[in-house]
Amino acid sequence: MASKHAPFSAFLCGLFLLFILGLAPAIGQNHTQKVGVCPEVQESQDCRVECRSDEDCPDVLKCCTAGCTSVCTIPNEKKGKCPDNDSSISLLGICKDECYSDTDCSGPLKCCINGCGNHSCLTPHH
Repeated sequence: MASKHAPFSAFLCGLFLLFILGLAPAIGQNHTQKVGVCPEVQESQDCRVECRSDEDCPDVLKCCTAGCTSVCTIPNEKKGKCPDNDSSISLLGICKDECYSDTDCSGPLKCCINGCGNHSCLTPHH
């Protein structure tokens, strides 16, 4: 005759086995979010995955994604997303880098990729 506790015992044995194999689910784990906002990340053709969360990145680097790519990058300080790079509205007059990070831009402006493929200070979307 089967014990009433057999299903519970089987569950505990399975959980123990997962723990031993290092596959235990992350129950109750809080992933620490680092300060700052992810900059625009270029998706790579090889779907490079350096990290899954900010905890996987050293120092102040954040885990930022684009499509199937996730990399550890220096975060931006300003909130909001860069506007979509609309090829019908080309910024051909600014074909040099005006900035390298959000801190190079005044006020709420963010350092974004422009129509030339360079960086300009633009008004972000929130």
